[in-house]
Amino acid sequence: MNFINRSGNVYFFLLFIISSVLFYTNYEQRYYGWDMPGYLGSYHLAEDSLNKKELVKEVYTSIQIEAPKNDYEKMVGYYQKENWNYFISAHSEAFYLQIPYYSIKVFYIFLIFFFHKIGFSAPIAVFLPNLISFFIFGFLLFAIFKRIFVSRTLLSFSLTVLLLLIPPFRYLATIPSPDMLTTVLITWFFYSVISNQHLRIQFMILLLVVFTRPDFVIFGLSYLGIYFLYDWFNGRKINILSILLSLVMITVYLLILKVNNYPGWPDVFYDTFIERRRFITGAASFTLSQYYEIILENIFNFKKITILAVLFLSFVFYFTKDLWTRMLALILFVNIYIKFLFFPAPGEYRFFIALLLLLFLTAVYAAQNKIRKLTF
Repeated sequence: MNFINRSGNVYFFLLFIISSVLFYTNYEQRYYGWDMPGYLGSYHLAEDSLNKKELVKEVYTSIQIEAPKNDYEKMVGYYQKENWNYFISAHSEAFYLQIPYYSIKVFYIFLIFFFHKIGFSAPIAVFLPNLISFFIFGFLLFAIFKRIFVSRTLLSFSLTVLLLLIPPFRYLATIPSPDMLTTVLITWFFYSVISNQHLRIQFMILLLVVFTRPDFVIFGLSYLGIYFLYDWFNGRKINILSILLSLVMITVYLLILKVNNYPGWPDVFYDTFIERRRFITGAASFTLSQYYEIILENIFNFKKITILAVLFLSFVFYFTKDLWTRMLALILFVNIYIKFLFFPAPGEYRFFIALLLLLFLTAVYAAQNKIRKLTF
């Protein structure tokens, strides 16, 4: 037992070293992407009483001071007047109208506020939530695998390091968006689920996810839904708490949209897949035939995620007959495709990777007994 405890401490120390090295390399490889002005604009708009012209100047000046020349020039469309990025950077009204697309990521904006207030520059404050989230991510994964495999510490450590080195996760840690933060929160949620923590704790984590990326409200409601159904199937009991928490989540979601004057999903879809409007005014509209055409164009390119999702779901149903585990895997699988139907961008793995990760972890959890027999 003492040897097991000592070996666990050694692996924990090794993981700390690896995570620290990756934190540094991720920081050095940070990419000043075109989303950064939107998040900085959201922060300054909430914190400072700047007019629209001052807002744009403050945002782009602070980025230009720190960003590599090529990153900044790409961010402003290489100063080409016909480029959308340049137009947004040069027209304060157009920039201001883009802010609601970013300000709804409330928890991410709050962390930018926090890091800037304790002394970091505003652009670095945009990166820190993801860099720190990636650092924590490894320890969460290790804790999950340790709980699943118990004494198989080497296996838990190996799987953790393998996931940390996967390029998409590394990429999420280097870009100015809340996707790595979302991934670490959703991983924390999974740990809470397999630890059988109370639904109220799981709900609070899901609420943080919704405050970070409001589109995860569908997954949150799906989870509360299967919680209700599971209790009903197992004892014909009506779980009032899951109903009340669902109402709270819907209310919070609607308040986030209302307070931030969010245009709505049709506008996001139109601006992303049909035409990027320079001024977001009026309701965006498109036909069902346009929507179907875009879905069909992109569904084939979704094959990598589809293959992995089907594989993980198959593993779950093959290795376990536990109703709860199967229901969890099924809602994860369905939510991947719901997200695709709302935002059919197969090349943007960052929108799907958190759910795909949870589906993989669920498959590992389902196959834990088989894996234990095959390892030492």
